[in-house]
Amino acid sequence: MIKKSVSELAFVNSGSPLPTLEVDSQSIENAGFSIYRTVMQVLTRLAEQDASLRATLYMYGSVSVNFHEPCWSEFLLVAGPKKVLLALGAGFEQLSTVKSRFSDYISSSTALRTFHVEDGLVWEQEDACTWYSHGQRLADLTAETEESSDDAEPIEEDEEDEEDEEDEVWDGEELDASDEQDEDLAVVTASRKAARYRAARSDAKVSSIRAAIEEVFGLPEGSVALCGPDRRALRGDARIRTLRKRWEES
Repeated sequence: MIKKSVSELAFVNSGSPLPTLEVDSQSIENAGFSIYRTVMQVLTRLAEQDASLRATLYMYGSVSVNFHEPCWSEFLLVAGPKKVLLALGAGFEQLSTVKSRFSDYISSSTALRTFHVEDGLVWEQEDACTWYSHGQRLADLTAETEESSDDAEPIEEDEEDEEDEEDEVWDGEELDASDEQDEDLAVVTASRKAARYRAARSDAKVSSIRAAIEEVFGLPEGSVALCGPDRRALRGDARIRTLRKRWEES
């Protein structure tokens, strides 16, 4: 793993609203795909093809009716060359039954900086001051399983279904709106703070859940830590299943 401080990376930003790719979160979960994995594969391929490429991807979640019915959408904002947005659009279009579209322009000041491409690598946030890259090749990423670290237990399909049905706290790498009635959804505003979320998926990254909590509750970046029974914060690339396992065994 390679780490750099935020001052060592040249993030791309814009004073003007950025073009977006909108993805229906429920449709991608139902299809068995992952927004995180799809974005990583697309950005890794672009980074391999052009080591000089520099782009920053932001994410913003909101209730939307752009797919002709109320749903929870994740908007991917791209600050950088247009080819990055087009490649993301093509990547999600290839996923069967997943709803995606080029959508509204959104200001990056309202979104969460999530991925960055620079020096031929894809970077992710570890904490408020540090970003990291595993330096993976596309071939490795494609073959890689969803498992986190060696101490993480495999999750059976029926266990994941049970978690989805029983828990109502936080969703994982992609945050989905709860299954409310249509009239309830009409009352929900576009603000993330008004939405309810389901349990954090076992394969969600600690950094994703940590950042989501900060965004939804309007907390300062880096102010949230997810700790084990020893009160030590887990690393950003650890998985939620690891956090649960440590507490269950304590």
